[in-house]
Amino acid sequence: MSDLFAEAAAGTPNPNWDFEPDTLKIKEGTVVSVVDQGGEPHTFTEVANFGGGFIPQLNAGQEPVPECAGGFSRVAVAKTRLLQGSQVQITGLSKGTHHFECCIHPWMRMDIEVK
Repeated sequence: MSDLFAEAAAGTPNPNWDFEPDTLKIKEGTVVSVVDQGGEPHTFTEVANFGGGFIPQLNAGQEPVPECAGGFSRVAVAKTRLLQGSQVQITGLSKGTHHFECCIHPWMRMDIEVK
């Protein structure tokens, strides 16, 4: 775990900690299933703009985004938590580009483009 903090602080987080794909293109009305296949909990949180999460040591100097503020003590953030092996369904995305990031590991980011 100390490597994770050191790599994040240096601005070079482990590239294996990632959402795949980086950009997902879907039609309006499509349900997106997000699955945590890793060994750690994550969040899949929609944000207006990418930035830091709620663990300052993992933010590589970026300011936390408002959507992640307060961590799991905020219901809005807690609702986006993904435990190992679990999944969440994302529905009702409007046309346009939606940004999602992990509020714990904020370099984990994905854009969903809805046509």
